[in-house]
Amino acid sequence: MKRFMTVVVMPIVVLAATVGSVVSAQADATVYVVHGIPDVAVDVAVDGGCALEGFMFGDQAGPLMLPAGDHQITISLADSMDPCDGDVVLDVSVPFADGENVTVIAYLDEMGSPTAGKFDNDFSRTDPGTARIMLHHTAAAPMVDVAVNRDMDAMFSAAIQDFANGDQVVTSLRPGEWYVWLAPAGSTSPVFGPELVKFKPFTTYRVFAVGDIGAGTFQLLAFADSAK
Repeated sequence: MKRFMTVVVMPIVVLAATVGSVVSAQADATVYVVHGIPDVAVDVAVDGGCALEGFMFGDQAGPLMLPAGDHQITISLADSMDPCDGDVVLDVSVPFADGENVTVIAYLDEMGSPTAGKFDNDFSRTDPGTARIMLHHTAAAPMVDVAVNRDMDAMFSAAIQDFANGDQVVTSLRPGEWYVWLAPAGSTSPVFGPELVKFKPFTTYRVFAVGDIGAGTFQLLAFADSAK
């Protein structure tokens, strides 16, 4: 089954000033948070302090500055009357290192259960005339192969093979329009695509495959960040 969808480039949402009470003024790690679990609005607490309220599927927040060390991140169902006190969806301890720049995403594992992952961000200068693509498999799906081609009618030829849930792949592409397909690992029969994506030079794109194809919630979330 082919699905035609548009990659959504989400704006970065700066956290409210109240987050300052949750974290140290001497911040050591730069953290972006992405909501990749379909159909639920959530609240997010960091070390017991309510940092995000009514966080929607596909949203990004950040950068949030956190001191190095382990931090408890609690994700609960959104409760406007009592934020961060709803039913807990996920409660995990996440380590952060001094000076690292990362994205933390709540997503569905291969079996469709909520989980969370931390992925390194690379916003350094790209090679001349290229875009950096940081692709993440964070969808409720088994291992897949990924094909990328300029030609919408091209035969499926995997550029990335055996891409498993929870994995990150970093590559570079020339700017312009590309088509993307996903197929079960070892197959040449796409279950998603062709999906048109557009890339600009000197830009890093963090792309997250999220949701569940079987449930009709699968999509690509893309966040564009200027390379420095």
